[in-house]
Amino acid sequence: MCGMLSVQRVLSGELAHRRFLLRPPEPSAGLLLSPPSQSIYIGKTKFLHAPFFWNPEKLVNPHICVVGITGSGKSYFIKAFITRARIALGCGALILDWAGEYSDFVESAGGKVVRFGEGGINLLEPAGASPNARIAQVISALEILTDLQSFPSQRTATIEAMEKAYRLRGFSLTSCSRAKHAPSLRDVIPLLSRMKGGKEAARRLQNLLSSSRNSFCAPNINLDEIVSSELVSIDLHSLPTEALRSLAGLAILQFVKEKMRASECSRRKLPHLFVVVDEAWKIASDERSDVISIVREGRKYGFSLIVASQNPTDVHRSIFSNAGTAACFRLTLSSERDYVRSSLGYSEFFERESHSLSVGQALFHLEFSSPAPCPKTFLLEKVEGEDLLSYVRLRGGFVDLVFEKTELLRQLLSFGLSDRQSSAIISEFERRNNTLAAGELLLFLERLGHSRASSISLLRELGAKEQDIIRTLSSIQKGGSIPIELLDEGGNAHNAQPSARRGSMRGGKHA
Repeated sequence: MCGMLSVQRVLSGELAHRRFLLRPPEPSAGLLLSPPSQSIYIGKTKFLHAPFFWNPEKLVNPHICVVGITGSGKSYFIKAFITRARIALGCGALILDWAGEYSDFVESAGGKVVRFGEGGINLLEPAGASPNARIAQVISALEILTDLQSFPSQRTATIEAMEKAYRLRGFSLTSCSRAKHAPSLRDVIPLLSRMKGGKEAARRLQNLLSSSRNSFCAPNINLDEIVSSELVSIDLHSLPTEALRSLAGLAILQFVKEKMRASECSRRKLPHLFVVVDEAWKIASDERSDVISIVREGRKYGFSLIVASQNPTDVHRSIFSNAGTAACFRLTLSSERDYVRSSLGYSEFFERESHSLSVGQALFHLEFSSPAPCPKTFLLEKVEGEDLLSYVRLRGGFVDLVFEKTELLRQLLSFGLSDRQSSAIISEFERRNNTLAAGELLLFLERLGHSRASSISLLRELGAKEQDIIRTLSSIQKGGSIPIELLDEGGNAHNAQPSARRGSMRGGKHA
């Protein structure tokens, strides 16, 4: 029986809402597709499912800014990206690791981990610069991280003592020399204490050296070797304060900048080194930082900077405006989303879509090197990468979180569980195909002696939404069992008391 067509009366407003002739807001395929040997595959776009290959030759520069809350996929993206950059483009990576979260990944990938505390650097090592330039860099770092600029007399005395220390070692303050043995801050302190009005400045430096466990006087970390290696993570988390970690990070970035400027301008358009700065809010938010200098100058020398943060407001607006790529994973606060939107200038449509991003989904913004009559902002369906490390999933009870197995194990230990108890939880994940219900985990923690409030705090810090936690608790109250056996040190099942090492569990970076 032949079908019949009928004509219907449709109002123009209703027709406009259907938009069946409009292209979804995504860049053209020509801008997203590139040869695999010249680009890095990221994933597929949300609407047209077009493969997105990151190609620095199509962008104004190779710098990347990554933001997103814990558990949104930010760290997984960075690890997948630098892994593929090594394979596809032959690029090295230098990671400034504030929290010690990249060590396992780097070691499993055959890279090198350099740990402060086991080694250190000399802040006054010229590293190819003149002593005057190095002094200016050290003073700038101290001004960013301390209140030195509020005490002009101390600042002047510190500069004069550093200059004298260099001259006593035979340095010319204006010429570059690597042959001589550079002075250290330990040499500066006695000179400073003998100067008029220099005792307070000397005490400032002495406190710095004492709290850093002399990590800034022992030059046993080879910076030249670090920059020339394929994959290196500099683990700063053993330094006791954020200011000391930032001082070490600034010193290393200063060396990278000098190394960059001393090299010839790169003729190849692809970067040869990615410098990853993750959660370094003190040095990413100050315009005087060398993070800004590398963003502005790095392209011509073959350097690419990847700046990542949970809070976009910790990243200076100059980084957003000068980075060729911005990857925005889930953000929960409207103030943070407003900051990103005002920096990148995308439409209301993307602002609404960004509210409901799930794990691995992201809003990408690209600044193309040539004008393109298409959107620069688009949604990625999911970051696709190899399982660089083993992952486990906390799912069910309205919670859905993904973690690196080693990172979850480390956080369980920090939470106060024994090695055997933490391993028992990981084993249960593995037995259940690396997936465990959130309610069962909460009940298990209560069996270990942790209070309900403590368990709720754990889920919050891991990135669970408040309404999801409430629903999970409601499902527990309706009844349920704990199919996990608590093991003692001998492997026997029993009911245990809470560990004496219990502490607060801080959210790490998860895939």
